[in-house]
Amino acid sequence: MKLTEDQLASYHNDGYVLLDDVFSGDEIETLCVALSEDQRVPGPHLITEKDGSTLRSIYASHTRHPVFERLVRTERLLGPARQLVGADLYVHQMKVNSKQAFGGERWAWHQDYIVWRDADNMPAPSQVNVAVFLDDVTEFNGPVIFLRGSHRLGTLERAATTDANGSGHIDPDEYSLTPAELADLVKQHEMVSPKGARGGVLLFSSQIVHGSGTNISPFARRLLILTYNPVSDAPRPVGAPRAEHLAGRDTTPLVVDSGPLDRP
Repeated sequence: MKLTEDQLASYHNDGYVLLDDVFSGDEIETLCVALSEDQRVPGPHLITEKDGSTLRSIYASHTRHPVFERLVRTERLLGPARQLVGADLYVHQMKVNSKQAFGGERWAWHQDYIVWRDADNMPAPSQVNVAVFLDDVTEFNGPVIFLRGSHRLGTLERAATTDANGSGHIDPDEYSLTPAELADLVKQHEMVSPKGARGGVLLFSSQIVHGSGTNISPFARRLLILTYNPVSDAPRPVGAPRAEHLAGRDTTPLVVDSGPLDRP
């Protein structure tokens, strides 16, 4: 799978591009069944909402479940990511952000790269995020909202943070923009929220400013997000990396897998 010239231009100009119908309904169902199985594995990779029980995020399923291990290598994701970055890639992070019906909580306005720079010693903002819609994404169930073109601003410096809860998971609240900063940015950068049916794929820059609101609908919104990073820009061995359960920590270049996701 290759991005068209128009899709490449959209990514570079806007900071994101949405691809419809990348995965079939049966394939998405395979991913959802695998996710349900992985959610039953206890451990610190499970992050809950403030109530302590509702699932908010699950990390690094590709290190535990064969379906996700194949997903990160599928040509439909790895191909466009390589096209955008132009290098051998590895998975720096995989997570599923889950917004349950009637109350999946917001994600604060932030950029991704600065978190990885501070927490993981990431030397350059060369990552590409590749998100798979596991559910239909609508204006009602908390879609991701981007500030179009804000990736071209570069890194918006924040005060350094520490992982206060000991899990290694850093909430965007720790790096969030202030209301005044956001109000100033939206004068130049339009707020947009890519929406679409389950099976779509959203590619976005690690430097685009984004956030999301709560899910006020009766429909869940699960977004599976892979962060591909060039092997040449793997984190430098300075300090202690975050916990293993947050990422694979394997910087071996990925080899494309063209087989079906549900093969034995």
